[in-house]
Amino acid sequence: MTRHAGTPLIDAATTLVGWINYSATDPFERTRVSGEVVRLSTMLDASSHFTLVASHPGHSVAVTVVVELAPVLRDGTMGSWIAAATVAIPAEGGRIETMIGGHGLSVASADLDDVDLPALCFARASVSPATPNGCYVGLTATVPA
Repeated sequence: MTRHAGTPLIDAATTLVGWINYSATDPFERTRVSGEVVRLSTMLDASSHFTLVASHPGHSVAVTVVVELAPVLRDGTMGSWIAAATVAIPAEGGRIETMIGGHGLSVASADLDDVDLPALCFARASVSPATPNGCYVGLTATVPA
């Protein structure tokens, strides 16, 4: 198998904001909105790194995207949110990719006695001041080249 330097291979992707197409693993075509909570099948604090991908085709003002993560508690409920990344996209639009180190993430101290680590499996992205048409925010797990 040949790997090309500088081009990571995407092996998983989760949409936090934007349109989701019908697929074999997700039979519902829909749009996820800003602030919607998504439960991931991967514990992000167990991964060495993952990538935040945010884009929009243009808006009247710059757009800020804040991604937060929360742990699953022992009783199956969601714990406290922690900030994972904040990015800004100019009004002209564009795409930003930011790598996040999973091992560097910490559960909120208020939740430490109620979790079995790794535990960060809830994610949400908040887009402000408003979500432009065509906006996309997602998380991808990557394999280093």
